[in-house]
Amino acid sequence: MNQQSIIRDIENRARERRISISALCRRAGIHPDTFRNWRKTPQNPDPVGANLHSVERLYAELRKIDAEDAKRVAKNGGVAA
Repeated sequence: MNQQSIIRDIENRARERRISISALCRRAGIHPDTFRNWRKTPQNPDPVGANLHSVERLYAELRKIDAEDAKRVAKNGGVAA
């Protein structure tokens, strides 16, 4: 996967979990502006390279969110809260 594919994947996963990129970045200890600098846009045609450690922290937070959701569903007897 190239960087832009990874960024889109993180954005899609965050959207599926109904968490904003800003909130996800804060949870991972990454400034939201840093994430925006990784995205290629018309305003940012030459994005800054994302480092592997930061990307992994974002994916780790997404996994934590999944675990929290699973725990919440189990606590509510299989009913999503």
